[in-house]
Amino acid sequence: MKSKHPHPPAESAKESPAPGPKDSVETAPPAPVPDPGAQAAAEIASLKDQLLRARADFENSRKRLIREKEESLRYANQAILADLLPLLDHLELGLQAASTATDVPSVVSGVKLIQSQFERFLTEHGVTPVEALGKPFDPNWHEAIGQEPAPGKPEGTVLHLRRRGFKLGERLLRPASVITVAPPSA
Repeated sequence: MKSKHPHPPAESAKESPAPGPKDSVETAPPAPVPDPGAQAAAEIASLKDQLLRARADFENSRKRLIREKEESLRYANQAILADLLPLLDHLELGLQAASTATDVPSVVSGVKLIQSQFERFLTEHGVTPVEALGKPFDPNWHEAIGQEPAPGKPEGTVLHLRRRGFKLGERLLRPASVITVAPPSA
């Protein structure tokens, strides 16, 4: 018997399955195995770059610190020098007054005033005189420039002070120039 349908029946679903989710995903080719040599070379290049950057940072820091230190040293005395300027002003005024003064005691008084201002300046900046007169000679603080006999005084005692010594804290700036008691004559 002949089929009443003019067209032949469609192929069954079993013969050509419809695309499903499994069939629509293409599988990616396997990932290439990383080349250990290339990986190591890339890591070395990265580390070299980091090292170069660290060196550059270090050099920049070193140069900056040197520059800051030089500047600091250049201007370290600025405050002290600024404190000295009024003393210079007073000295100039004293010299002007002395050139026209007829009264010697007033000139001496003016110079003593400037001396006292200068000593106050030194004290404010931590500079103090070295004790000398009547003290035993100490080569750490005193410079002996001579000896004189002085009966009744112990040998080595500072008898005269020729030039005052000064210290900054406990650091010697200048020793005191002194004359000490000579040993007794035999």
